[in-house]
Amino acid sequence: MKNLPHKKYQLIILLLLVSLSVSFAQSNIVEMRSKYNSLGKFWVATFEGGVTLPFSDFQTPSIGYTGKAGIEYYFPSRIFLIPGLRLHASYGELNGESNTGRLSGDGSLRRVIKNFNTPFVLLEPSIVAAFGKNKVIPYLALGLDYLLAFIPLEKNGYSLYTNSKRSPFLTFSGEFGIRYFIHNDFSYNFSLKYIKGSVDELDGFVSRKKDAFVMITSGISVHLFRKERIR
Repeated sequence: MKNLPHKKYQLIILLLLVSLSVSFAQSNIVEMRSKYNSLGKFWVATFEGGVTLPFSDFQTPSIGYTGKAGIEYYFPSRIFLIPGLRLHASYGELNGESNTGRLSGDGSLRRVIKNFNTPFVLLEPSIVAAFGKNKVIPYLALGLDYLLAFIPLEKNGYSLYTNSKRSPFLTFSGEFGIRYFIHNDFSYNFSLKYIKGSVDELDGFVSRKKDAFVMITSGISVHLFRKERIR
């Protein structure tokens, strides 16, 4: 019981230190915005993961996964609009099922396939328009995406085509996202991206419908060279 006052003072000191740390972090954010707004003159390294959903010939689209990383630059800005450029690279998969199935193999190996999977690699250069001067920054992005590689597969990992390597192609994308400043050095991101269909073979089925898909991701961004932008 004799140590209770000392513990009380220690707790008060700890709370004061935490309060000072929070206040210092907040003051850093204010200082960081004193010359440019939240993202102006920023180099950013982004790392995100999430899910995909195809809009294709699959009768029952399924959730797949994706992960991406990239570098971004936002131009100096003191106004509400912050223009930027970025280059992301993604790896992921598109999943789906067919009620009628697709025949594969010959002779005794001939079978009906109903579950499908398409892994892909995507290179994503785009222009970005971010909005705001506070810690919550919504943004829009338009991209000219390059699908470097994709292989439509059945559930056992066998290619649906004799020549498993498909030709790469260009397509367009649109994205909406929100970036939240956790700290001067980090931000949390959430985004919804639509990749326009340009070919009809992402899912292994050929029809008159171009195959498109959606990516929903979240992750963190690391703000690089931050000290160079404050003053």
